[in-house]
Amino acid sequence: MSEKIPVSKVLVENSSGKFLSVREKKSGKWELPGGKIEDKEDRFQASRRELKEEVNLEISSVEDVVRVEVEDEKCVNCWIMHTSEFSGDVELDRSELSDFRWVSGSEYLELDWHADAGYAIPAIRFLNQYLD
Repeated sequence: MSEKIPVSKVLVENSSGKFLSVREKKSGKWELPGGKIEDKEDRFQASRRELKEEVNLEISSVEDVVRVEVEDEKCVNCWIMHTSEFSGDVELDRSELSDFRWVSGSEYLELDWHADAGYAIPAIRFLNQYLD
């Protein structure tokens, strides 16, 4: 069994109930903001760091939604987090990302997702139940 790669991805929800999606520059596919959890970081710290690095947002609180393991060439242990408490304007890290959108839950399901990003679809579909 390959080593599990720990990852934290964030459902950032704005005051209109829409979610932030970002387009990867390399693949052209959509993804949630977030990334690999670094040594000596927990998923909450990684969420804060990744959102600042990738989209220039500061988050004041973030909560667990669900953990998903994705096995492809690698085994990814992905924590999906949620926040609606953030500040700043979206400014993309142009070395990694080419675009962003705020999308509703139904629009979210229709985006051309990166191959391993499908883990977020149940999270957004059942978000209210996960957070209860």
